[in-house]
Amino acid sequence: MSEYVNVERPFLEKLRLLGWEVIDHGSCGIPQNPSKSKRNNFREIILFEEFRDSLKRINLTDDGQSWLTEKQIDDVIRELTNHPGAGLLEANKRIFEILTKNTTASVNELTGEQSPLVRLIDFRYPERNSFIAINQFRIDTPGSSRNAIIPDIVLFVNGLPFVVIECKDNDIANPLSEAFIQINRYSNRRDNDYGIREGEEKLFHTNLFSII
Repeated sequence: MSEYVNVERPFLEKLRLLGWEVIDHGSCGIPQNPSKSKRNNFREIILFEEFRDSLKRINLTDDGQSWLTEKQIDDVIRELTNHPGAGLLEANKRIFEILTKNTTASVNELTGEQSPLVRLIDFRYPERNSFIAINQFRIDTPGSSRNAIIPDIVLFVNGLPFVVIECKDNDIANPLSEAFIQINRYSNRRDNDYGIREGEEKLFHTNLFSII
């Protein structure tokens, strides 16, 4: 409770003042309703509907029409989520390239333009992007050493998890060290002699940085 009151909630309030949409699960234990965090289930990591809405909002023709089709958005989602055989670092590098250099669609069906850029982030008009902070972001991890991981706060831009935040109060001996270990556990990067899966690497595929 003290961690939520002294660290987590004040952090969320600062984000709210900066214009972020805040979804606060409070400190009432393990979340039970995935829809509160804009998901269909607790295995989902990307906020897919938020991502779809954002792509439509930021990819516009010169006269302000949204031009991406549902199929084209599906193709972008596959490009972001399908990385067979790739480790965490490789997948993260691939997605960073897409975020910064954009991807393409086959054709703009409204204008006829071939291979138009699809922007995942609107750097020119930041207000068109979606900024959401969710605390106690439960991700179910069947087959791992625990049934789920629950990072304290995850920051989403256009439905993509860019930042993972682990909060610790100073009522424990080494709060920063404990938070660092926790982040490594969530990303399956903690030294483990038994090779046991502890977290969910997909949470960090679009990660830009983490905060402890």
